[in-house]
Amino acid sequence: MKKIILSILAAALLLSSCTIHQDNYSKRTVSVSGTGSVTVEADTATIILSVITKGKDVSETSAENANKMTAVQDAIKAKGIQKDCISTQNYSVYQESHYDNKSGKQVYDDYRVTNQIKILVKKIDMAGEIIDLALKSGANQLSSLSYGVTDTEIAKKQARSLAIAQAQESANLLAGASGAKLGKVLSISEHADYAYPRARLMKSSDLAANSDMLFEESAPTPVSGGSSTITISVDAVYQLR
Repeated sequence: MKKIILSILAAALLLSSCTIHQDNYSKRTVSVSGTGSVTVEADTATIILSVITKGKDVSETSAENANKMTAVQDAIKAKGIQKDCISTQNYSVYQESHYDNKSGKQVYDDYRVTNQIKILVKKIDMAGEIIDLALKSGANQLSSLSYGVTDTEIAKKQARSLAIAQAQESANLLAGASGAKLGKVLSISEHADYAYPRARLMKSSDLAANSDMLFEESAPTPVSGGSSTITISVDAVYQLR
């Protein structure tokens, strides 16, 4: 009777061992990555600029800032920029100060009012003209100029297809090199990166110092949108057979 029980236990252990081995074999996988990039021409420009005013009286300084910003927005609207393409990015009011070494006290200076807006230019060849017009109308800080693409869906699909094809090619190569066959895909994840070009601009301090020189010159600011790169990366896990 004992021999029979021992034989049954041994058989059970052997069967269990085979099951575990087979289960591990069925879970053999290969992890790969793929990347696809598509270049498209930029067709929009985004401009971020500010009106900055300083003064002893906070009410007068704020009013001056408001009048200048109104003039800036009226000017660019007259050039065809729609109201919904202009949005306030930041508005701040604070009093500047410095430390006086002689008295050992904090000394308060002028109030500084900053009104920053973002302008979406849908006709990219107008970007330079809009920048010049805003500066002449009262803006005195140009923070950034970047480019974008209105419709990226087709480019995304193309980049995605390239990324998946590259991942599958790598998986087939690794499976074949290891003597296995590639099975079904178990998981796949996607990561996107949109690299839009950005123009190099003057620092605000340089802009203020050279504003007279800029406005005396009749040549408009040249702007070239260039191209934008849309990159899709995928991480995939395939089953090995």
